[in-house]
Amino acid sequence: MSPLPFAPPPKDSSLYQQLESTTLQTLTADQLDTIKAKTFSQGTDGNEDEYRRLLLLGLAADQLSLAGPIARSTKIVSEAYTGSAVYDNLVFQPDAGETWTLDAASVQHSGGGGASIRTRLLLTNGTTDIELGDEAFAGNTFAFDPTAVFDGVKITSDVYIAQAVTGQTGGNEETSTVNIAVTRVR
Repeated sequence: MSPLPFAPPPKDSSLYQQLESTTLQTLTADQLDTIKAKTFSQGTDGNEDEYRRLLLLGLAADQLSLAGPIARSTKIVSEAYTGSAVYDNLVFQPDAGETWTLDAASVQHSGGGGASIRTRLLLTNGTTDIELGDEAFAGNTFAFDPTAVFDGVKITSDVYIAQAVTGQTGGNEETSTVNIAVTRVR
């Protein structure tokens, strides 16, 4: 492979200087995002070559994907809400510039007098909601109906996951805990 034609030598590369003591195994997508945020987009003065280095480094470290999820990025997020009825209680909202997929979700209701409460899983922009699942029961953990596995649901800082909780009765403190599995794709 030939060297990048206009690239500064590696010792002068801003990218390599910022990651000097970082191995490919420990490099994170967040570190790459931080570097991208500080890189100008003109493509002059060697920046275009730094873009190539950033792309190659991200691919080599499995922290950037051109066609699918970022390796080792799947995580489970749990968000509990206790008290009287609430609407649009935040469950998961990525940082700006990130895109995640919703892979699976469940809900657990507990506490209080055992009365049934309702939790709706929502994809929302803070103004308009799309219902992804709905469960009403007392105790135990259940997957959301109509499905516990979601296909193609993308989550960003602008469109994120919330829960809407209703049905607590008699002043009982009941808890709705939403558990979701998410995977970062950008």
